[in-house]
Amino acid sequence: MKSFLISVLGDDKPGLVDGLSEIIVSNNGDWIESNMSSFEGKFAGILKVNVPSSDAAKLTKDLNSASLGLQIACEETLPVDKLSNVRSYNIELIGQNHVGIINKLSHVLADELQANVEELKTEIIDASMSGEQLFKAQINLHLPTSLDENLIRDKLEQIADEMMVEIYSYES
Repeated sequence: MKSFLISVLGDDKPGLVDGLSEIIVSNNGDWIESNMSSFEGKFAGILKVNVPSSDAAKLTKDLNSASLGLQIACEETLPVDKLSNVRSYNIELIGQNHVGIINKLSHVLADELQANVEELKTEIIDASMSGEQLFKAQINLHLPTSLDENLIRDKLEQIADEMMVEIYSYES
């Protein structure tokens, strides 16, 4: 059995998921996990597929020659052992929208806390009372177990104060 990570991007239209799933199932593939969205007329997605080793080359060929109107990238993945030297952590951020929020936060996470971002979801929402635009982010990450909990909290509070946002964090 082989696993593949597939990314897709193109103009949104009906039938894209159906077309992808048809290619996968015709190669005895199993659609394991995915995250797909439509943004302003574009369709983007990432998915994990397991396929018998004997069908792997044909799956890759069929995806690369598909006439779905999508840019498709397909890469084989290898199993990842559970990391014992990291802990999962979640961050929720909300505050007035302004340029540079993710840049500043990601700099602290990567450079000062050695964090690896596992998942990042962001959106702009309207504040319930004022109607102003708020930036909202949900971040799942891995932090080294060697980091002191107080250091993590201090760094997140510091960046929250600098950016004038609220940050809620908790270990998962």
